[in-house]
Order: sequence, then structure tokens, then C-alpha cells
Amino acid sequence: MRSLLSCVLSLVAAVLMTGCGESKPAQNTAGEGASGTSAQAEAKVPSSFFTQSRPADVEDLKAVRDSAAKGDSVSFLARVGGRVKPFSGSSAVFVVTDPGLLSCEIMACDDHCSVPWDYCCEDPDDLKMGMASVRLLDEASVRPIRTTAEGAGGLEPLKFVVVSGTVSDINDDGLFVVDAQQVWVGGKPTFKEPRAGSE
Repeated sequence: MRSLLSCVLSLVAAVLMTGCGESKPAQNTAGEGASGTSAQAEAKVPSSFFTQSRPADVEDLKAVRDSAAKGDSVSFLARVGGRVKPFSGSSAVFVVTDPGLLSCEIMACDDHCSVPWDYCCEDPDDLKMGMASVRLLDEASVRPIRTTAEGAGGLEPLKFVVVSGTVSDINDDGLFVVDAQQVWVGGKPTFKEPRAGSE
């Protein structure tokens, strides 16, 4: 009974929030391209970027970001999302958010938002400071691979990821760019289990 009451109260709170079905632009460095095909991404993004073994004892994105500096090697847990189109359509760049931020589908027990991965119900300032852009660089480590990363290694919006790489840029205005050497891709959480898929 308590679970049902909690679910109903959460749904009411979500409905009262304004703009939850609309996108809110988040400032970061990933491109705004459309989703690419999984087959295309799988063919062009090397499988060596991905691991089946989840790194142990990693902190959440924001905790790592708060103490990071340019050039640092970092490893953190995050979720794919933070804008309507979290993947660039033309380069292997995508945005991730801190697991402490709530995407719309885990804020209520009903499907009240058509694009939950844009985190439109979150405070914009909290979202800006809890995001990172992840880049998968070409063999020369010069620029992102020229294809979408969506679908590669199982990457898709809302999934948990552990990103291990090097901080290539960071500032106090929300910029946090990590060039990934390795990415672990997990599952998606649910309303009842907001950390499901993170292990």
C-alpha cells in the first residue's frame, strides 16, 4: 500500500512540474546531430573501446569532476543523456550525466515524458554541472572518430556507463570533456530501482 501511495504521489508531483515534455538545451560540447544507425556505429567505432568487465570502486561523475583537472586520468559512473540528442550524428561524441540526477522516467511510476533522457525536470544549473562530454578519438588521438557512437558497444540513451579516460578540458562554467580509453556499458534503471543496471 505504501509503495502504491508513493507511486501515486510521485506521479502527481511529476504532472505538476511544468515543461516536462519539452526539451531544454544543455550547454556542453557534444554535437547536435541526429541518431545514427547501430550498424554504422558498430562498423566504425572499434570494439576495443568497450569492456565487458565493469571497473570496480568507481565514483559517480560529479564527485570525480569536482576534483579533476585537465590531463587527469579519471574513471566514473554516469548515464547516457542530458539533452534531447545525447549523441552527435557525425562524430563519436556523446553526453552523460551524474547518476544522482533524475531522468523523467524514474521520477514517476507512469510514462509521463516522451523524451526522458533530456532530464527536462531537473534544475538546469544542476544538470549543467553534472554533465560530461565523452569523446572516442581516432587512431592518431587527434579528433573524434567520424561517425556516431550511438549503438556502438550497446550505447544508447539512459544506460549506465563507466567511462575511463583523460580529462581534455574542464572549466567552472560546466565544461567537462573526457577522451575515453575504455567504456563499460550497463543497463537502464527503473522507477522502483533507480540504480538498476549500474553494476
